[in-house]
Amino acid sequence: MRELDSVVQDLEARGLKFRLQTSLRVGYTADVLFKKERIIILDTRNADSFGIRKLAAAGYKVFVIPEGKLADDQIKAFCDEVEKELKR
Repeated sequence: MRELDSVVQDLEARGLKFRLQTSLRVGYTADVLFKKERIIILDTRNADSFGIRKLAAAGYKVFVIPEGKLADDQIKAFCDEVEKELKR
């Protein structure tokens, strides 16, 4: 299972509402988008530093799933960080 799939499952289990594979006006596609909060999660394969800077300049908070095989506790910690930002 890809890390993105594991992150999505964890976020769904927390009852968070988001959209998948959403095209943005700034010319990028968010793997996961929390629209109201303007928070984006990108899979490592879709993240480039220029794109992240452009998304941040457009007012989005961008999280990138860490590269490599993630253990369950690493996925949970990543989702904890995203959830904490959502509650700000």
